[in-house]
Amino acid sequence: MAVQLAPKAFDSLVERAVANIPGRFRARMRNLVIVVQPVGPSADLLGLYEGRPATERTTGDAPSDGPDRIRIFQRAHEEMARTPAELERIVTDTVWHEIGHYFGLSEREIHVAEERRERLRPLRRAARLAKSPRNR
Repeated sequence: MAVQLAPKAFDSLVERAVANIPGRFRARMRNLVIVVQPVGPSADLLGLYEGRPATERTTGDAPSDGPDRIRIFQRAHEEMARTPAELERIVTDTVWHEIGHYFGLSEREIHVAEERRERLRPLRRAARLAKSPRNR
């Protein structure tokens, strides 16, 4: 059974995912907008980066016609998720993936980085729990 959220609740998931991007990367994200849309060009597409990757820009480049854009497609995420926690994880992974494209990573490079993140996920969770005030 798919998880369904009101648009504002889904927007909040995306906002949290962006807020959890390490500051060293967020500080370098310029001229970029992230928008949520109900559906994408295909039913199984979770997100899409549109723009010119940061690695292909130079300081002498003329301003573009507008900001780069990351589109996140709500329904595809909801159809894939079976629980609210799983939905949040999928949204977070999609945001990371598309921001990787913004920074010029190829699909292969992103998949390598995603595998590394997945291996480190239990360690990060344990570190968060250790810092939790309840565990002190």
